[in-house]
Amino acid sequence: MSTPYTILTPVKENDLRLTFGYTERVNDIHHPEKMFGPTIKLFHKMAIGPYFWFIANPIKWRSEAVGGSFEELTGIKKEEFELKSPEVLFRNSHPEDITKMFAFSNYWINYFNDLPAERKPFVTPTIYMRIMNAEKVYTWFMVQYADCIMDEEGKILYGLTLVTNISHIKKEGTAMMSILDTYNESCQQFICTDEKNIEGNESPSAKLTQREIEVLRLLAKGNSSKQIASVLDISIKTTDNHRQNMLRKTNSKSTGELVSYGVTMGYI
Repeated sequence: MSTPYTILTPVKENDLRLTFGYTERVNDIHHPEKMFGPTIKLFHKMAIGPYFWFIANPIKWRSEAVGGSFEELTGIKKEEFELKSPEVLFRNSHPEDITKMFAFSNYWINYFNDLPAERKPFVTPTIYMRIMNAEKVYTWFMVQYADCIMDEEGKILYGLTLVTNISHIKKEGTAMMSILDTYNESCQQFICTDEKNIEGNESPSAKLTQREIEVLRLLAKGNSSKQIASVLDISIKTTDNHRQNMLRKTNSKSTGELVSYGVTMGYI
């Protein structure tokens, strides 16, 4: 089985802003950080590496709040980013990746808005791109749109983004996006290029179960079989069976290779 990449065309920042452009209709959300609080508390369990998060206001085109290891990972002072345009973070993004990120985000917003309300909680996008770290070196990061607050028309008022350093897993490649849909257990992949045709636009894809994905994400954090069994309330033998099944499905020779596959395919 193979899953073809969907090819997107690079998008400029102004075009992305047009995707978000609409009149604010809800005025009583003054503390989005409090509303996102429960999700933010889960990040230390979810993240597979050092991370930071921020709350985006697409109407005012600025970040409302930022937390985690933002300054340590980016070298950007908090006051340079909070309550300001995201431009400072865009400037720190790899020049080959930034318009691709805009294209991925543009596609995701339109895709998400078109979903029926009952499907939206099951769908998660992940963008893989290079961002300059505090040592001024471009490093691979994983950008996940973790949660959002919508108005009565289903438009996004505030978006919560988790950005994780995955340089210990990913060293090379191209910027890409995956959309994981746990409702129908599918994973779509996207790349971005100016070229209409590219060679090798298909990659091997293994269909993992929801439980296998949970085990894979815990493996990516460095958990042992015993620790995973405790977290998921399953036996160590069952945990090892899930790992062996994933190794077989993905043709991986080691747990490290399996985790790398999970990043590439957007399961992590």
